[in-house]
Amino acid sequence: MKKIISAIIASIFIGTFAHAENLMGIKISAANMDASGSHTTNSASSGGGGSAVNASGNANFQMASFFVEKSTELNGMDVSLGLDIIPFEAEVDSLGGGDGFDATVDIEDVMTVYIQPSIDAGNDMSLFLKAGYTQGDVAITNISRQATEAGTASTDGDQTKSLEGVMLGVGLQRDFDMGFLRLEGTVTEFDEISHTNSNGKIVKASADLTLISLSIGKTF
Repeated sequence: MKKIISAIIASIFIGTFAHAENLMGIKISAANMDASGSHTTNSASSGGGGSAVNASGNANFQMASFFVEKSTELNGMDVSLGLDIIPFEAEVDSLGGGDGFDATVDIEDVMTVYIQPSIDAGNDMSLFLKAGYTQGDVAITNISRQATEAGTASTDGDQTKSLEGVMLGVGLQRDFDMGFLRLEGTVTEFDEISHTNSNGKIVKASADLTLISLSIGKTF
């Protein structure tokens, strides 16, 4: 899927935005991931999960990314097409074993393609909206378990699950001679992910990722 998205982005950049203005920059974000889900109780003897247990939680963390854009004027409005990439892992949370499960949760290989129309607000300021599609991976590592009954702990190793979701945002840009500064907020609503472990326990989760970001970039 990532290769398909990259090919689509490349074709758009080469086509409609071929003669557009180029922008690139780096972004620092304060992030919050709010997740909710359910898991079934172990049922090794039947090969399937038992009754569902619901849970929710959130984690605050920091992350950095870089972005490239092509910007052009369409029907009197500045419109940018961009690609934002987080080139490394960001730890979301470390789960304690109170419910029988210890693990470290990281997000990695996160990539967002977006379109960003903006309007002139005067005094070298502009307001913009942002809409896009985000794809990435959730890595669950350092897994350990405390069995509630002898022999019931599962034997799963590290897990990686794909995340996909729609991103919406709004922001403010200030242009200056050497480039631009941006302050923006975005929310990404991810699709539900599911995993069945070795003894039939089924885990399902959905998450929202909220970012408050400060960017600095250059036009060339």
